[in-house]
Amino acid sequence: MDQALAQRIEAVNQRAVAEGRIVGSVVLVAHQGKVIYAGASGYADREQQRPMKRSNQFRLSSVSKPYITLAAMRMVEQRHLSLEDAVSRWLPWFTPALTDGRCPEITVRHLLTHTAGLDYRFKQPENGPYHRLGICDGMELSTLTLEQNLRLLADAPLQAEPGSVFNYSLSIDVLGAVLEQVAGVALPTLFDQWVGKPLGLRNTGFVAKDAQTLATAYYDADPEPARMQDGFLLTLPEGFGFDLELAPSRALASSAYPSAGAGMVGDADDVLRLVEALRNGGDGVLQPATTELMRQAHVGADAEIQGPGWGFGFGGAVLVDATVASTPQSNGTMQWGGVYGHNWFYDPLAELSLVALTNTAIEGMCGPYSIQIRDAVYG
Repeated sequence: MDQALAQRIEAVNQRAVAEGRIVGSVVLVAHQGKVIYAGASGYADREQQRPMKRSNQFRLSSVSKPYITLAAMRMVEQRHLSLEDAVSRWLPWFTPALTDGRCPEITVRHLLTHTAGLDYRFKQPENGPYHRLGICDGMELSTLTLEQNLRLLADAPLQAEPGSVFNYSLSIDVLGAVLEQVAGVALPTLFDQWVGKPLGLRNTGFVAKDAQTLATAYYDADPEPARMQDGFLLTLPEGFGFDLELAPSRALASSAYPSAGAGMVGDADDVLRLVEALRNGGDGVLQPATTELMRQAHVGADAEIQGPGWGFGFGGAVLVDATVASTPQSNGTMQWGGVYGHNWFYDPLAELSLVALTNTAIEGMCGPYSIQIRDAVYG
């Protein structure tokens, strides 16, 4: 390991744990495809005094999205699917309407860029249609199947004309259902065939196999993070939406429908394999032209996806102007996170990749911790 890098990262982790901002974390850094830092800090379960290990699984929440995006882009490469395919070609019943009654065409490209006119329930007011219809966000307990949930979504009015506005949404869940029809298999099997085996993933899927290897979920509280229970309503920062319902036990529920946008579990090494594949193609998993296409800003920086200077590609936010964004990362960097407390990025110019998974929502995703880890990487 790079000792100076290790000292910087471990200082950030020790301080975050000591200050009661995170309970535990696993951080991996790769340079030119080689791991130059790997470390676990704090606790996987504080009450049981179970230390965090590099092999611990986490509830990935939105870190699920780039996995399914990768599957879609591999299908596009092999011409099983087109970015311009209408969703209704594969899901004839998915034809949501605008408030004026029109049913505009939604394409795979719209789903990948979150410009399909869809939304999340947690971003809607309590009297909004998503609440009235009982639409799920993919992180709560539910007896619905994936198709049943998406049929409810199809009954909700579109928020905007497809292609016109970025709106973070359930679009990747819809994409997962599209891919099931393309491949002719259920999403967990599809994931294994199109992503898991090609990348050599060993610890990722839609259900955790062992509760003892799954990091316990916590949330920001005073004076220290509190243990999360099913049905917990996470209060999001201003601008993110309303309260988000979370159910940690969903990760162990084989009956839960597979949410492509938020329902996966996995460990940091597997996420690093994913991030490296997005950066360099993963030894032929993706073609060079595809990796370039994915990190183009298909949604421009004027949308300020993660603040000034950030647009959106296929799979995450893309840095368009590092000066405006006030970041040491290079233009073309792609990054994203997960509400359970995660963030990742790759910098194509510096040939750097970072994966930082924590068990503390939401400090690990968008609190000071994520910025401190980033700055420690760049020194």
